[in-house]
Amino acid sequence: MDTTSLKITHTIPSEEAKQTMIDIESLAKKVYQSSIVLSSNLLYRWYQLNSSMWWVARDNHRLVGYISVIPLKHKAFLKSLQPEFNEYTDIIDDDIRIWNDGFDKNYSLYICSMVVDPEYQKRTDLPIYRLLVKSFFESILFYGKNGSIVTEWSGVAVSQAGCHILQNYFDLTCLNSDNYYHKIYYGKTNNEHQQQQLQRLLPKLQLLHCEKQCVSYTRKSVN
Repeated sequence: MDTTSLKITHTIPSEEAKQTMIDIESLAKKVYQSSIVLSSNLLYRWYQLNSSMWWVARDNHRLVGYISVIPLKHKAFLKSLQPEFNEYTDIIDDDIRIWNDGFDKNYSLYICSMVVDPEYQKRTDLPIYRLLVKSFFESILFYGKNGSIVTEWSGVAVSQAGCHILQNYFDLTCLNSDNYYHKIYYGKTNNEHQQQQLQRLLPKLQLLHCEKQCVSYTRKSVN
């Protein structure tokens, strides 16, 4: 698997934050309807409250994918399970938690958005979704070891691909749906469950790596 040009990071430097949020908004508009894409201004405001809510993939410095996940206070988190939930009006600044804030060791996460550039979605040599999810699980397991334990999470899927990822990568259950792939998902979790989900993902990445090596070896043999 050739990932030499790909970089996935959970850290966005403050001097790059505004442009990164603009890039995230632009990428989301390539995949979603503009009416459901969050503005870069809102994303940047959230960044100022907790800068560690994004996992960003760049290929040759170009943003090609991201995951956005928000740690919420429990009362605000419960709103994310309602059909009328709206990120603009139902998440206020005080609802967003930082990691290891001393308020409560148990965390509720709202999986806000997952996007991969359409040009990359079918590239087997760069499985962006899987690599982003791998980085996400590694991060929250690290937080768990340091006293910030994710115990539940939710997400809203607006596409068939989103439903697949929430069900198969995060092990979430659909609570509510309509006819337009607008589905609300929820699940309980803990460190052991997160480790299991990560271990389920790793063989898929290793298989792709082995297939890549086999193709490369075959080409060399033919030549």
